[in-house]
Amino acid sequence: MSKTQDQMLDGRQRTTVPPLRRYTDAVLHDLDALHATLREVTQKLGLSEPQPLETTGMRDAGGSPGATERQPRATNATTNNRLAPSDNHVGPSCDNSPKISPEDESHLPNVPIHSLYALTKLRALRPDSPDEHRSRIADDFIARGAISLSAAERLFCLYRDELDFYMYRVGCRYQTLDELRRKSSVLTAATLTVAALHEPAAEALYGVCSAEFRRLMEKSMFDRRVDRDYIRAMAVAAYWLSDMSWMISGYAIRRASECNLHNCHSQAIEKQSQEAADGARLWYILNICDQHLATLYGRPAIVHEDSSMQGWESFLESPVSNAEDKRLASQVALLGILGSIRELFGPDKGQPIPRAYLHQIAHFNKQLDHWIGHWSGVLRDQYSGVGRFPSKGALLHFHLAKLHLYSHIFRGSSGETPIPHYFLDGTATAIAAATSTIESILTDPDVSASVVGIPSYLHCMTAFACTFSIKVSIKHGGDLIEPQRVWDLTTRLVRHFRSLPTGRWHLANLMAPGLEKMAATLKPHVQGQAMMQNGMAGCEMTSGVLEARGQPMMPVADPSLMGMEGDILFDFDMSFGLSPEFRFDPATMGIEGLQEFANVEYSTQPQA
Repeated sequence: MSKTQDQMLDGRQRTTVPPLRRYTDAVLHDLDALHATLREVTQKLGLSEPQPLETTGMRDAGGSPGATERQPRATNATTNNRLAPSDNHVGPSCDNSPKISPEDESHLPNVPIHSLYALTKLRALRPDSPDEHRSRIADDFIARGAISLSAAERLFCLYRDELDFYMYRVGCRYQTLDELRRKSSVLTAATLTVAALHEPAAEALYGVCSAEFRRLMEKSMFDRRVDRDYIRAMAVAAYWLSDMSWMISGYAIRRASECNLHNCHSQAIEKQSQEAADGARLWYILNICDQHLATLYGRPAIVHEDSSMQGWESFLESPVSNAEDKRLASQVALLGILGSIRELFGPDKGQPIPRAYLHQIAHFNKQLDHWIGHWSGVLRDQYSGVGRFPSKGALLHFHLAKLHLYSHIFRGSSGETPIPHYFLDGTATAIAAATSTIESILTDPDVSASVVGIPSYLHCMTAFACTFSIKVSIKHGGDLIEPQRVWDLTTRLVRHFRSLPTGRWHLANLMAPGLEKMAATLKPHVQGQAMMQNGMAGCEMTSGVLEARGQPMMPVADPSLMGMEGDILFDFDMSFGLSPEFRFDPATMGIEGLQEFANVEYSTQPQA
């Protein structure tokens, strides 16, 4: 090779190597950026992170040119859960190719937020398309080994085959655990948590599943995108998990409105779409939870005057309706009455209700009578998965609704002041409703067995019925109801709760000790009543049992419940928050919380 050729080749190399090196550096930088983005995506989805780039390790080991320039940008991109320096702070994400939804640019805007999106392109202002959520490989707490696959399968089958029927088959759209895991990790966690709550042998699993569900909820609180299964998971939790239902229910309703579930009712009817019908049912469940919690806590409901709640009849008449929708609609209709009752009485201010309310109370009473009369004829005697409970459960709801209505009569009253004569019929109705609630659970096999699967609302209202009966018998000295009868009903209910095949943290198990302590407060009243009736002759104390004429009457107070002066250790404020009279707060119950009685005479006067 000539000297001239060598000089030409050397010059070509000097001109080509620097661009090649710059190109290589640019490719490595792009790989770093893609890898950082992939890490963020996997973290957001709860998936395992990708392996580190081998080129990064080679570059760091060899000290290639440009590494020091690229490293700060890669580090900032991959830092997780740490704030970047203020000068590198990234603002809200925007769409490069904005999706104008649901309106296009040719129409006048009718939703103000769409105008802001058109100007700013902020992604957080744009609703998501269902197509953006696709199936993915399951990488959840089951895959990580927190719970075995066999245990997860067992819990899933329990929920699918038994529990979901109590939620009108709205909570479980998938027939296999694998499909559920691929579709939604948060719905998987919610489903297994509820199932573990009900399975006697799943005490340890409940803690694992509940912790995972809470973790996923906390992690996704500020997520821009949520899908329908995310809403479904919150509905399942709000329906059964009393320790988190209040917080989740309100949040779920707001996120559901982002997914346009509140319009699914009209879409299901107009387009006869099964997908829209599923959304309408899910919206109904969220509203049911909202109304239940408003009743339990004595607080305003979040949703008011919702057209879909008022249009349940048109939904039942549509071709997309099924047999379970009748059960669902019965609850929607009942909650409309209860909502009107709450609006009339408002929050408890410790003041007696005026006599003028008698007319409205009678009107609501007629509405409840009409409700049970109508739905007793509409609901079938037998349903798949729940047997005869739907018709029996309607009667249980009827008793509880009567109790809720007439318990307001006791507002502002005390044991020292007599109840006004014009409210005496109402007090008898309230007491009859409370005792009928307890008796239906104790005497009807269908209702007794269903105590395991019913939503937390019914457990809370059952607790209210017991607490109401106990406090009435104590405060009014047995004038309205005999303490002996209340003690008998309560102790029998405690024994029934303890016999149920449920998990340790099920509300029935958590309620039993509290009800037992409350029943203990009745013992002095019952014993005093028995002594007055039978006299002290022939009575003697034997092994802690008071015997009269050879018949055991009532066990004396358990020594473990006695104070230093012999007083029973019971604070009325612990009676489920019934303060100052009968207000109910289910949050104090713990971390969780029929033979047809068609002939019950609610107008019966109290026995003297």
